[in-house]
Amino acid sequence: MKTFLFLLIYLSGSCYLMYAQGKLDTEANMFRANDTIVKQQVEYKNPGKMGENVFWNFGKLKPVDEKYTIVYAEVSDTTTEISGTEHRTRYFYELQNDSLLLLGYENPTTRVRYDIPEIILHFPMKFGDKIEGYFSGKGIYCDKLDVDAYGLSRSLVDASGVLILPNRDTLKHVIRIRTIQLVSEKILPLTADSLAKSTIDKPNPGTAAEVIRKQLESDSAVLMVDTHRWYAAGYRYPVFETVRTGKYRDQNKTSYFTTAFFYPPVKHLYVTSDSTNKKVQDELRKSDLIATGNGNNNDPGYDNNSEINQKKDQLPDEIEFACNVYPNPVESQLTFEFYISGDATVSYALYNIAGSLLYMKRPHQLRSGAYGDLIDMGRLLRGQYILSIQVNGKRYSEKIIKR
Repeated sequence: MKTFLFLLIYLSGSCYLMYAQGKLDTEANMFRANDTIVKQQVEYKNPGKMGENVFWNFGKLKPVDEKYTIVYAEVSDTTTEISGTEHRTRYFYELQNDSLLLLGYENPTTRVRYDIPEIILHFPMKFGDKIEGYFSGKGIYCDKLDVDAYGLSRSLVDASGVLILPNRDTLKHVIRIRTIQLVSEKILPLTADSLAKSTIDKPNPGTAAEVIRKQLESDSAVLMVDTHRWYAAGYRYPVFETVRTGKYRDQNKTSYFTTAFFYPPVKHLYVTSDSTNKKVQDELRKSDLIATGNGNNNDPGYDNNSEINQKKDQLPDEIEFACNVYPNPVESQLTFEFYISGDATVSYALYNIAGSLLYMKRPHQLRSGAYGDLIDMGRLLRGQYILSIQVNGKRYSEKIIKR
């Protein structure tokens, strides 16, 4: 039986979907002056697993706040900086050697300028690419106190797959970037050389990074910000975002703050002047890689009226499949979500490590679209389990950890 389970794990492969993998590059994804982006705050949902060919279904999320905007603009004619204004805060960015850097920010109470900028993106970035760097700066709070800011930012393109948005549009060719920031901002008595004195007395960048690292290790008030951003081919800016933040060394003793934002693609007010991404959208529509939305009326991914939905006849052996299981590790109920690009016969079953069958959904015919199931694992012992899925006779598997 263990031999059977070994073959199930290592020969079937994980959820798999056949389509090209995207990347971010300067021409298609660099911030631009005069672009306006609309964001809608929505309910938070677990961002799901990392890996290739993941499926994310945010189709049922309800709005919390209908509209925020981000407005990008030139800072001045004498610099290459671009500002992005959101929530009454103005952020300053610059592209240096293919790296997008955050130079500082200002709002009605606080002004901070980084002497070591924070790295936001590096172009190009594709699945598996990662960047990290320390940052530090000085600022003023209410014109009365110093601000001493420093931290670490790590970004990884950790997933690719299919995404259903809150407006029910289904986007393929999506990649996700996860950014973890460790941030400390200290309020200190005002000194005469505020904003002029460097935060870190550094003879070279290597020494500065070591100093910041040690400060973060000894600082008990470090804030962690865990952000996931989803980028779709044909769009310059993210289409969805989740944020989770709290004290880094709290060890989950208190609840983290969580929220999510939906960037409606049709409300990206830069699109008509973005010839680079318009061309990508046109090419992907022709090859049915950007959107399908061809589920059934009871399916959360179904939308007859989507402006970008395109349907293409497919043979059974051309079915595209992606799935997501969460939370993983799981304590009680496991959520299993999956997407199929065409009509298919689907079945799935849960096995323990010895190969014993614990849960089964018998083969049933489904129309193209998004589906989900809840699997009760509350009474199962701690350990490893395997969820085996068959789509038109082709097998996929996911390893589940019960804790």
